[in-house]
Amino acid sequence: MQALPHPHIPLQASDGSVLRARAMQEYLLSLREVLSGYALIPPVHLLVLSEADWKTRIKHPYGFPFQRTSLKDGLYLFLPARYPERFVWRLRETLVPAIKRAGRPPGQPGDFLDLNLGHEYAHAVAVAWKLRTRTKWVDEFVANYLYLFALHQALPELYPKARLWGILLAHLVPSEPSLGSYETKPKGLSDQLWFQGQFTTEAARLVEEKGDLLLQGLLQAAPLSKKSVHKVLMGLEPDLRDWFASFAPSKERSRIDRDGRSGWDALGFEANSAAK
Repeated sequence: MQALPHPHIPLQASDGSVLRARAMQEYLLSLREVLSGYALIPPVHLLVLSEADWKTRIKHPYGFPFQRTSLKDGLYLFLPARYPERFVWRLRETLVPAIKRAGRPPGQPGDFLDLNLGHEYAHAVAVAWKLRTRTKWVDEFVANYLYLFALHQALPELYPKARLWGILLAHLVPSEPSLGSYETKPKGLSDQLWFQGQFTTEAARLVEEKGDLLLQGLLQAAPLSKKSVHKVLMGLEPDLRDWFASFAPSKERSRIDRDGRSGWDALGFEANSAAK
């Protein structure tokens, strides 16, 4: 293991992965440059680990980049030094139905996974800015928005690829497309990717049409909470109403249309009651 100090993105890298670690550090620093113009971002540690080093430190499966973040214990991102072939093949097989519907993907699975490190960094930023609500789908949506906003500004050549990946994922077919189920029921890889595609495409719409308006509003409303976040989002972006409603089961959607309740209100009550 090699430790490479840095004021903003300190690195730890397994032997043989230093070049990869530095490249990903530069990627994250580009995103940080945009986001740090809005509020202070504490150091976010990046660990690029071989499978052996990974297994000695964490129990999370070796494959997807992920984050372990808290204001008390620090902000940490974990990235495989090399994606396991078995995991890449599983991801490819999962994407086949979407490729048949949407067409050729914008790159290789490893490209998607590397880009997704920016999404994990956005989770860390959200924690630092007290935007995490611990309602899973809200936190995923906010992280997607922060990530895509920063990518759009800092690396416009990569932004279209991230958006196209989102469109591809959105062409998967979910087993249960309700936000309440996303919050309370374990999801397989295909379902997880489908929800990620939905969050990505809607976040991209907000980035392209509204710029940083949602970001500024969220910072003014911080700290966010599970009880108040639905009111905050609806107040900042009323256009989200129809998007939220699209996740409601058909019976719930009919009731929404009949009695006038917003899709967000219905889904928010569902998710919050299930999380208690």
